[in-house]
Amino acid sequence: MDMLTALSLLMAISIIGLSIWILIPQFLEGPKYSVEISEAKIELRQYDNFLITKVIMNGDQNEALRKGFGPLVGFIGAKGRSTEKISMTVPVMQKKTSSEKEWFVSFSMPSKYTMDNLPKPMSKNLKQEEVPTKLMAAIRFNGRATEERLLIKETELKDWINSNKFKVISPAHYYFYNDPVTPGFFRRNEVLFEVTRNNHSKP
Repeated sequence: MDMLTALSLLMAISIIGLSIWILIPQFLEGPKYSVEISEAKIELRQYDNFLITKVIMNGDQNEALRKGFGPLVGFIGAKGRSTEKISMTVPVMQKKTSSEKEWFVSFSMPSKYTMDNLPKPMSKNLKQEEVPTKLMAAIRFNGRATEERLLIKETELKDWINSNKFKVISPAHYYFYNDPVTPGFFRRNEVLFEVTRNNHSKP
């Protein structure tokens, strides 16, 4: 095999591998929702209820996300317990608590589980709850989700919410769909707010 052929083959394998890596999140289960409004990168979504396992972490946004990811991965991987492993889901979810520099980081649980049959964490730091059905406005963007970009997207989404006569009733939720080592351009991120309608909202 000559050098050019070898390089071409290596490039083809790399491209295939990268494509599979990027596409994997599309095949993972996530919370179910229906789209009521879709405008460019913004959607109004009606989410079904779903289960989560969550942990509280201190620090800035990125630090808390990074620290929270480990114990959640350990839980679904059955670390420290004898029950079955739990399938990975998307996205990794994050939102602020009522305290400064404190964040909830959570994974949704596969839909086959209920609170009765969901494996329980051994760590008292991990909590489980059912998230009720809710109406969420979401804005999607690609790239690295720096705190600055997240705040910019919050502002863009709030402007859309206000112009369409909805009302924000939650802190910002951040959804991250890709592994941290995924190249920045290929990362899918979202900022969401829970909203309510009023008499002048879009149907």
